[in-house]
Amino acid sequence: GDGDLSFSLALKRAYPRISITSSTLVESAQELCRTYANSIETCKELQELWNEHIIYGIDATKLGEQVVAHKEEEKFDIVLFNLPHLGDATLLESEQRHAERHYSLLSHYFFSAKKVLKPNGGRIHVCLSGCQPKSWNVMTAAENNELQCVSDESTAYPVDKWLFKDGSIHELAEVQPHYPTPRKFRNGSLGSKHFLARYGYRHQRTEGDLFDGSVKHINVGHSINFVFACKAAAGQKVHSLCEDEHACSVCKIKFETSEQLSAHLDELGLPDIVTGAYQKKNENTKQRQTDSSNNCKKQPDTSPTFKPINIEDATILIEATVNSEFDSKRIKWLCRQDEFPLSRFIKSKSQCEKAIARGRVFVNQQIALDSGRIVRENDVVSLVEEYEPADDSHKTNDGKEDLGVRFVKQVPIQNNDVTIEIVYKPVGVRCVGSFSPTTLEMITKKHAESSHGMNDMFCHPLSKLDTGCAGLCVLAVSPSKIDEETLLSFRVLYTFTFLVHGTPPDEWRRGVYVKVPTEGLRQWKRQKTNQQENKDVEGKSIPLVTSSTALNLDEALFIKSHDSLQIEDQQLSTLTVQSRFDSGRLANVISFVQRRLGYPVVNDRFGKREYSALPRRMRNIVKHKVCIEVNCVDVDYEGSLSTVSIESHKRTQCTFWKETLS
Repeated sequence: GDGDLSFSLALKRAYPRISITSSTLVESAQELCRTYANSIETCKELQELWNEHIIYGIDATKLGEQVVAHKEEEKFDIVLFNLPHLGDATLLESEQRHAERHYSLLSHYFFSAKKVLKPNGGRIHVCLSGCQPKSWNVMTAAENNELQCVSDESTAYPVDKWLFKDGSIHELAEVQPHYPTPRKFRNGSLGSKHFLARYGYRHQRTEGDLFDGSVKHINVGHSINFVFACKAAAGQKVHSLCEDEHACSVCKIKFETSEQLSAHLDELGLPDIVTGAYQKKNENTKQRQTDSSNNCKKQPDTSPTFKPINIEDATILIEATVNSEFDSKRIKWLCRQDEFPLSRFIKSKSQCEKAIARGRVFVNQQIALDSGRIVRENDVVSLVEEYEPADDSHKTNDGKEDLGVRFVKQVPIQNNDVTIEIVYKPVGVRCVGSFSPTTLEMITKKHAESSHGMNDMFCHPLSKLDTGCAGLCVLAVSPSKIDEETLLSFRVLYTFTFLVHGTPPDEWRRGVYVKVPTEGLRQWKRQKTNQQENKDVEGKSIPLVTSSTALNLDEALFIKSHDSLQIEDQQLSTLTVQSRFDSGRLANVISFVQRRLGYPVVNDRFGKREYSALPRRMRNIVKHKVCIEVNCVDVDYEGSLSTVSIESHKRTQCTFWKETLS
């Protein structure tokens, strides 16, 4: 919990006579300096002035393995952990799972910290904020590890009053003029005042200076320091195996399979999206919220408006009665709980708020107008089907949705009543789904019905382009249902154009092939694959290899380099990728492959360090748009080929950046 080491430095400044071993999750000193601008001076003062030791790459759940503490005199009197958090926004969509995962984190931290404590009198500290102590069950986690709470004080309270043993004397050093942090870290504007802020402590995000969201610093209101000590006559607790063979012996959480339990134990400090212990849900929520909150100009509200209707005029999808267990709960929390029937359709807070905003949620047959409404026992909550907007102000004159969707070309199929629609989809529009009128499938269906002058047209998306990627998509429409054999007859070749960091080798000018890695797919598709697939005998991931030998584009990518340029000390290149692989989220697969090959796509969410090194003017133009799109599709149906292309976006072209930044 001390990413930039400012807490360690502040503690040493305040109490110079204590000895501190500073640890950080960051892997190296070089990465630490890139992540936190203030860490250069921090490390220099800790090591040169105070002669303290810094260790890198420390996981709080694996202290016994990672910290050298084999001899008693080398163990520690106190282990401290400030504001632990897994940093995975997808966990916030289920409060129950969010609390469970952090309870597990605390349990394994306590278990790990006891291994490096001195046997007599050692103490374990953790700082939590808000409602975390209750919702994360910190006391239960401590009790299960034979620990008892000996102190809990506000962070504004002097450290020597709660951290050290009763009777121990630690004289507080005088505050020097250069010690205090910026005022916002000292005056409580970020939620809580911290006593060590006057000595230089500042709570920062894990991303540090690389974070580009709207909320630069997290609010840590009502922060409390908890200090635990081992119970009398209780040494390191030996955790026996649970009765359930798939339950963790430390935190007691049960899993469905041994693979999930193994993933949980291997990477306790990683979010679920990485470990695979749980399923990832609604992965685009965080990016959509960031894009919205970072929009520098207030945009007019072009979303459809819905008039309230009577429940008698709507089709009820599901209805449930509130029991005593959920009495006095807010409706936005209730609707997504696994034990409540509406959770079959509502999986997240944002989905609940959207359903209420669209007038789809009723309480006691009256429309719910506020997601914060408190429901009572025996209230009846109903969810109705989506219905039409109150007006057509969100549509253009020709009936198309005013969402940036463009119908590029129609390709009729001979001897068949199927028509192929080539449609340009902007960022933020989902390809597949009939649950909302704003999906590309429903927009295309309504456009086809308007063009043909008939109702109940059938539409099937042949493309499953990522919601966060713009480009051409292929959809099949027909007056009658399209059979599976006809759909399988269509083969679509996609051409992506994108901008990457770095300059690839010369052979990329002629083009290279890369097999699509199923290992990378699991991060997005969550497919149930053999865990040993794509791994060598030592259990390490097999590196991706480029080849000049032609591969089947149904399961491979053909990558070609076209242009490159030098901007200050940064190199950029324009590439294209061709592939017929279409199991969904191909843009994410391409981004994953490019990262593995060492040439990440510009503004890829996992390439923030490279992005932060670009000139400010370029970052201001790129904003939050990933520099990748589909600008050409080749549709093959029983030997008949149709090619449709559009001009690639200027963001993906080196020539544009040469002119703009020259």
